[in-house]
Amino acid sequence: MATSIVDGTVEEAITGRSRGGVTLFKSIRFKLDDGSSRTIIKSAVKQNVAEEITPGAKGRFYLYNAFDLKGVHGVRTPDGRAIYGFPGNNRKLFLILGVINVLWVGFKVAVDGEVPLLGAAVFILAVVGWILMGKGERDAQQQFEGDAGYGGAGGV
Repeated sequence: MATSIVDGTVEEAITGRSRGGVTLFKSIRFKLDDGSSRTIIKSAVKQNVAEEITPGAKGRFYLYNAFDLKGVHGVRTPDGRAIYGFPGNNRKLFLILGVINVLWVGFKVAVDGEVPLLGAAVFILAVVGWILMGKGERDAQQQFEGDAGYGGAGGV
């Protein structure tokens, strides 16, 4: 999983839908401390972190890109607040998909006596997705916890 850090100010945050404690942003545009700008499109953000992503919000923003999901997993503000949240809904979806496929493959083997190739392929995809999303969540948490010096007494 790829993680990165953006130090700057939110210039624009266009939200899409919010469901299950996760907000999907259509785009988030940052004005970086070095004067350049960076835009992130189609990002998934846990609700507690999404509440901090408003125009004018300044701080350090922690970005992730895991499997086919990207977004912001943490914010540290200049006044010392630290907000972390990784949207783990996709990992649950991969687990459910894997369980359903095991049941389906078992049913097909019992009824037809053969393993459906689509079921086996989707099961493999579910296992890989579950593993990669778990790794992504661990990497994001390590990144956030390993950078505790921003803001507060440490300054910007």
